Amino acid sequence: MSEFKELIRQFDKIRSYVRDFYVYGFKTRDDFREKSGRTYDNHRRRMESWFSDYIRTDQNGHKKSVFLTLDSSRMAVNPLYQAWKSKTFTDNDISLRFLLSDLLADDRSRSLETIANEIQERYHCFFDTQLIRRKLAFYEKEGLITRKKEGKQHLYKRNSPLPFTHPHLFPALWLAVSFFQGAAPFGFLGSTILDFWDKKNLFFRFRSDYLIHTLEDEILLSLLRAMENKYQIRITIKGTKSRHTNILKVTPLKILTSVHTGRRYVCAWQTSSQRLSSFRLDSIQNTELLERDPCYDTYMEAFSGAFPHVWGVTFGNFQREALETVSMEITLDENEEDFILTRLQREGRGGSLKRLKPGLYQYTRLCTDSMEMLPWIRSYTGRIHSFHCSNPAVEKRFKDDMKRMETLYLSSESTAKEMHSLTHQSGKAVPLTPFT
Repeated sequence: MSEFKELIRQFDKIRSYVRDFYVYGFKTRDDFREKSGRTYDNHRRRMESWFSDYIRTDQNGHKKSVFLTLDSSRMAVNPLYQAWKSKTFTDNDISLRFLLSDLLADDRSRSLETIANEIQERYHCFFDTQLIRRKLAFYEKEGLITRKKEGKQHLYKRNSPLPFTHPHLFPALWLAVSFFQGAAPFGFLGSTILDFWDKKNLFFRFRSDYLIHTLEDEILLSLLRAMENKYQIRITIKGTKSRHTNILKVTPLKILTSVHTGRRYVCAWQTSSQRLSSFRLDSIQNTELLERDPCYDTYMEAFSGAFPHVWGVTFGNFQREALETVSMEITLDENEEDFILTRLQREGRGGSLKRLKPGLYQYTRLCTDSMEMLPWIRSYTGRIHSFHCSNPAVEKRFKDDMKRMETLYLSSESTAKEMHSLTHQSGKAVPLTPFT
């Protein structure tokens, strides 16, 4: 039986557990059925170590649930960054890190064979040249080492650290990096830079900060790379409710962020169904870069034509002649309730607003999937004089919801009839409790 280790090698193995503890929370050991109980225990112990100041427990009988409680407005740095800073390493990884840094500190250029020989002579350590070559290639990719070819061999040299080459750069960037680490995607990079400088974020706090975004940044980076190079990718989707896993071949086109929930989505052309689809980033388990898509520009043109008619993230089977029309009439007191008009204009997302008569306004919008509009429309309950939709299923759903609400919140049949008639008369609306 292997011993427990706090550090992790692959981030995707811990991502779903951190999300479950933070977003959903209040889960017991029995609720995690996808892996063994020992796997759950190991991940829980890791998170108790990483997030010790923010983890809480709740006892329900003999079962204990564990969850995270975080308040972004009180935090200088996102605690979830700690998961990124816990990558495991081997003995050779850490040994070569220090030995190569010390050996190349004199800024001399050396060949691979020379480096291997000097490590053995100076530090009395033997490493295979292929292992050293892989490490040097990794450090070159990270910008720590430069490689140049002279004759038939490659020479390696350490890059001078920026604090020495640009001594006035770091103090000037302290403020900018402090803001970046909390406000931008891949803020983990800014947090790591502050750690390297031994600095703290002393300037900014963010009241509405979506801390969970950092768990998706690895997926986001691969999607942005595919979009930049117009590549297809293969994504593994895991349903947030059903937990069913599906593998799809798509061409990513745009990253969308909900202004209400903060969730991030990728809009992509789905190869199998030949249509535009959106996928939540937190449901994507991994990505695989494929070949360049020659039809990328055509798909982007289809997205540009459809997006103005999308209410949320659902594109439906977009055809201009198949767009759905939503229309509702809103009653209000024009002298005291002009904020209702302001809200309709601010939140209407391109819909048209027309004054039919004093106190009665009509809002109309074309939509690819009008079902997405229902939560917003229902927020005007008590002021809706009439509602119509070209999709009969959506109109029926709205009316059924209103009937269910009357059944749930109104005490008697007579009261229900009275309130029903009042909310459909013209003039000032009578709000239906409790949706005032």
